[in-house]
Amino acid sequence: MLRADSDIPYRDGAENRLLDIVRQSTDISSDSAEMLAEASGWAQQYHTHPARANILRSVDIPATAKVLEIGSGCGPLTRYLGEVASLVDAVEPVPMRARVGRERTRDQPHVEVFAGTLEDVPTEPAYDVVVVVGVLEYVADGAADPAAYVAFLEGCRARLVPGGQLVVAIENKLGVKYLTGAGEDHSGRIFDSLEDYPRGTPARTFSLQGLSELISAAGLFPRVYSVFPDYKHTRTVFDPVAMSVKVPSLIEDLPSFPSRFAGTRSLPLASERRLWRELVRDGVAAHFPNSFLIIATATDADATLWPEDRLAVYFSIDRRREYTATSIVHATPDGVKIERTYADVPGPMISRGMTTWDYASGTSFLEVFLRSDEAERRAMLRQWVSLVDAYMNANHVAPLDLIPTNLIVADDGELTFIDDEFHADAPIEQVVDRGLFWMAHTVMKDTAPELWAPATTIGDVFRQLASLLDITMDATRVSRFLEDEAAFQAAVTVRHLGPRATHEARDALVVLHDRSVWASPLGRRLHHDHDNAVSERDRLLKAASVMSAKLDALRQRARARKDALVAERQKVARLRQKLSQTRAELLSVQSSRAFRAARRIRRTFRIK
Repeated sequence: MLRADSDIPYRDGAENRLLDIVRQSTDISSDSAEMLAEASGWAQQYHTHPARANILRSVDIPATAKVLEIGSGCGPLTRYLGEVASLVDAVEPVPMRARVGRERTRDQPHVEVFAGTLEDVPTEPAYDVVVVVGVLEYVADGAADPAAYVAFLEGCRARLVPGGQLVVAIENKLGVKYLTGAGEDHSGRIFDSLEDYPRGTPARTFSLQGLSELISAAGLFPRVYSVFPDYKHTRTVFDPVAMSVKVPSLIEDLPSFPSRFAGTRSLPLASERRLWRELVRDGVAAHFPNSFLIIATATDADATLWPEDRLAVYFSIDRRREYTATSIVHATPDGVKIERTYADVPGPMISRGMTTWDYASGTSFLEVFLRSDEAERRAMLRQWVSLVDAYMNANHVAPLDLIPTNLIVADDGELTFIDDEFHADAPIEQVVDRGLFWMAHTVMKDTAPELWAPATTIGDVFRQLASLLDITMDATRVSRFLEDEAAFQAAVTVRHLGPRATHEARDALVVLHDRSVWASPLGRRLHHDHDNAVSERDRLLKAASVMSAKLDALRQRARARKDALVAERQKVARLRQKLSQTRAELLSVQSSRAFRAARRIRRTFRIK
């Protein structure tokens, strides 16, 4: 099963460095941050980020399962599979990547990594689960003919035991991020997949309809789930059909926008969040997630990898292991419930009280706030601060998550706290300032900058919100907040690692504080850039017109001076000619007999 193929299009050049990183790391588990700390650039971070396995963490792979992974890359999913399944065979067509994957699973004797493809795997039903993540799109080198994709899926089905399940993850060619201006993940071209790759592509993705037809043509029954921001660094996976029946508002709220972009460019065409909301409310959201997760079976039986009562799974990504949480949304006879578990022993700042809770219906605090007048906004913020104060008096600890973005407003106006997770020994000022800052950041994702005039930065909006509570957010208080929040971020997240983590976290917060409101999703758009370019063009044309007029005047003056100079030169020439004539006449007179005679007479009669 050895096959070298150096022309595989998804090689990213990071393999050599990744092999060094994995070899030198002591913690190579699927949720380790050690390798991420050594990674630089998108390609290395992509392969080492703990969130890479979230797409498979969203399903329940049995501990007794025998798993085949096709296109295992550098092994981030292989590693996870080895942690949950009894046997894993992984095949990867690029030998160097297979070597990295083998190193990533070096302490898992029940995991084998081979350099090869699906064709190298014996065609016999041997596996309970076949995993195809980020591979189907490359099967036919971007060709439009469905035959190769169907044949590949048929090959996957042939390796499944009776009752086995195929797991596929792939980008959606009609993903909402593409609709709002993100470059296509493989070609980098804006609108490329929406226009069905008119310039060709190294990889071809599919719509919900197209993907379902391919899987059905292979003799499988697909169940399709929505994934955000994508299958690469998954934050949430949900069943769009069941969610639309049980708890439709969560379809709007679970995704976090804007989606991160895989190193591709993007244009500010529209707000991804607001467009997603409209798609949800119009009942067509199932067609537009950024990625799909498909669980397919050979019969129309239940896909046991996704339990029948499960509505959604969402993850707290970019956190250190002791703070990484998985939350599962269940439909129960008593209503919708949410259950949270941690990947490790929870860190010291984690509240132990909120592990299972009922879904709270109502309207988000921010939505109510934004449609309220100033007096109502002041009252809402005071109500929130009172809730924080009461919580601290009752529990003697600061609820760092009791901030406006985690509040639901009931029909009677009461506030419900929905995400009680982080606690700290801190003053109420820290909770209030934290709430106001992240509220400013969040509202600027969903409102137009003009509504916050004269604010020009997120920091200005932060101070505007503080003023509604009669708080003077001076430089000293802002600096104190930034220091406290940077320490919190450095302790909890993997975005900043190493001895300079707190310093880097503070720098990132300062950048966010100083970010222009016009850099928000509803800020500057292409038509603004066009209008600005037109205005600048008109200004330059006007300036050019003025300069042209001045130049014409100078030219006229120069021409007049030239004409005057020519006239003067002609006059001088005439005078010179006249002088020459006079000289000639003088010489003629001086050489005449009469002049010579007169000269002699003058000399004769000269008085001495």
